[in-house]
Amino acid sequence: MNTVSDKRSRHNRAFLAGTTPLLHETKIECPYCGEHYTTVVDGSAGDQEYFEDCEICCRPIVVRTHVDFEGNLLLLSVAREDD
Repeated sequence: MNTVSDKRSRHNRAFLAGTTPLLHETKIECPYCGEHYTTVVDGSAGDQEYFEDCEICCRPIVVRTHVDFEGNLLLLSVAREDD
C-alpha cells in the first residue's frame, strides 16, 4: 500500500493529485517606489504575464511568472509598464 511519503515529486516533496499548493504567496518590490509588498501568484494558470497595481503607489507593474508542470513557481519578475 502506498502512503503519502511514498509519492514524491521530482523535487522530493510529497505530492498527491488535488493537494498541490497552487497559490504562491510571494513578496515583490515595486519598480517605481521601491516598496515591498506581498502578492499571490496562481500556479494553476501556467506561465503568465499580467498587470498588477502596486499596493503602495498604485502604479501598474508588469508581473511575469514561470511555473513547472506541477504548478510550482520557478521564476517571478516585475517591471515598470514603460520598460
